Amino acid sequence: MRVVFDTNILLSAFLTQGGVAQQVFSKSVAAHAVLTSEYILHEATEKLSGKLKVPEREIASFMRFVRTRMTVINIPGKPGGIDFKDLDDIPILHLLEVAGAHYFVTGDKKLLELKKHKQTLILSLREALELL
Repeated sequence: MRVVFDTNILLSAFLTQGGVAQQVFSKSVAAHAVLTSEYILHEATEKLSGKLKVPEREIASFMRFVRTRMTVINIPGKPGGIDFKDLDDIPILHLLEVAGAHYFVTGDKKLLELKKHKQTLILSLREALELL
């Protein structure tokens, strides 16, 4: 199975040792192909350095960690034909399509309301804990 984690879940897995996000991430990496994009990694870096004020050294360590456990998908071109209110989420929905993801784990309420995007089931952290 191919699994994609939203930025908020990746950050939770990094910041909350032993928490549900870290459990789901660890289980997924062990049993599935975990995918991401430069867009998600860039968004994570921005939030860690800006809003959360995590030191650069720790951010670099986090990026090395996720890059060794996840496959970074190169997304060609601009997303076309995706209509979604939050424009920041369109590149993520495009990633799900390009990657052929089976599951997308997020805490974003608007994305969770979709329940599914094309072939991808959109799961909350609790749903992912039970399913993955």
